[in-house]
Amino acid sequence: MRKVKSLMTSSVCALFLNSACSDKTDLELFVQQTKQQHTAHIAPLKATPEFEHFDYSGQGMRSPYVLPVRKLTEEVIDTTKDCLQPELHRQKAHLETYALDNLKMRGTITDPHIAKEAMIWALIESHDGKVHRLSVGDYLGLYHGKITVITKTNVEIVELIPDGSGCWTHRSSHLTLVDEKRH
Repeated sequence: MRKVKSLMTSSVCALFLNSACSDKTDLELFVQQTKQQHTAHIAPLKATPEFEHFDYSGQGMRSPYVLPVRKLTEEVIDTTKDCLQPELHRQKAHLETYALDNLKMRGTITDPHIAKEAMIWALIESHDGKVHRLSVGDYLGLYHGKITVITKTNVEIVELIPDGSGCWTHRSSHLTLVDEKRH
């Protein structure tokens, strides 16, 4: 009996709700009146600017959209001057493509059996993660840097810096052993 009463109650409620939803004329009238009263005002678009053609007259010059090539900049160096000049015709070392800021000293290796004096090599890590073994006289850095002294904690480098007048000057630099535990 209880099921019959609940079924009848639910059917009466459904019938009542259905009849209430079928009359939507007042809602449709309200929507129609609101659309008529409110119109959107869109500002007109700005006029398209006229295209101005630019004629690039740099024929024979380097394209501004291509990075300069290192060899081209070295050919400009005037080697006829009687002053300090780098060796431009020697083969470049791999670490001469990195700035000294991108290189880290990671340690040293010594072998007392190779010569009368113990030979010492510096272990230099490039920013791509590779470790290179270098000795005194090897080159690194962008400015023709040559290793002059290697100690257990330091590598001293002499670089050649252009002075702007076609000559070069010496500049001392160094790499210090990096201790990762401190960082």
